[in-house]
Amino acid sequence: MRPTLRLAALMHITPVFVFTHDSIGLGEDGPTHQPIEHLAALRAIPNLVVLRPGDANETAAAWKVAMQHQAGPVALVLSRQNTPTYSPEGVFEGVQRGGYVRSTGAGTPEAVLMATAPSWP
Repeated sequence: MRPTLRLAALMHITPVFVFTHDSIGLGEDGPTHQPIEHLAALRAIPNLVVLRPGDANETAAAWKVAMQHQAGPVALVLSRQNTPTYSPEGVFEGVQRGGYVRSTGAGTPEAVLMATAPSWP
């Protein structure tokens, strides 16, 4: 797929590539679906928008963003895990911007959890 993705990005055509079975957790059949290096490889391709939604609401928002993106290809990378679905409040705007605050918590945090996403035109 890499040559196909790169060519689509170079040509600025607008297909949506849907990748399934991405996983950060160990599956029930062992470590067969943990392609973490592929996500980094996708993000390294210039002009390719990579969207990795975390729940059903983010997936719907990511699909909407992919349908509206007209400057090049989009890779939608979906999980194989059953993930909890969170409140849809602010999700579309957040996915469209590339990130958002999910929870601010209370008091002084012991850790800050962050995820990154590329920006696009």
